Amino acid sequence: MSRNIGKTPFSEPSVDKPPICVRDVMTSEINSLSPRDTLAEAVCLMATRHVDHLLVVDEAGEMVGIVSYSDVLYAAAYRPDSRSKEVQQIMTRNPDTVKHNTPLSIAMSKIVAKSFGCLPVLTDDGAVCGILTHADLLKSYQMHLESLEK
Repeated sequence: MSRNIGKTPFSEPSVDKPPICVRDVMTSEINSLSPRDTLAEAVCLMATRHVDHLLVVDEAGEMVGIVSYSDVLYAAAYRPDSRSKEVQQIMTRNPDTVKHNTPLSIAMSKIVAKSFGCLPVLTDDGAVCGILTHADLLKSYQMHLESLEK
């Protein structure tokens, strides 16, 4: 069933300075599923946690994929018995990632160039520590505008 990896120990961004790195704006609350969880479970988790992306984590705690809201919609529209399908059948395997200390401009360029909805964020040793979403980028833009207004 679903797991909540939890919050990571990165500090909240300061309102006094604009965000510089991914860690300044990423979502550190990580919601995940097992590859064997069903699409019905993925939909339920997305709805209850109000998220559009779920990391897929194996028994060893390693990220093996990601499932997006659009992946679920596509499966529901084109696969008749999709509710009972396993997440591993529709997930994006080995998704692109960024490190927590990646400059925000580089991560943003990657998201825009490849039309990604999010990027999983990794620590220096490769452990998942967050996720960078469109909403996070909009918040960072808002923070930047607010810093310019001061």
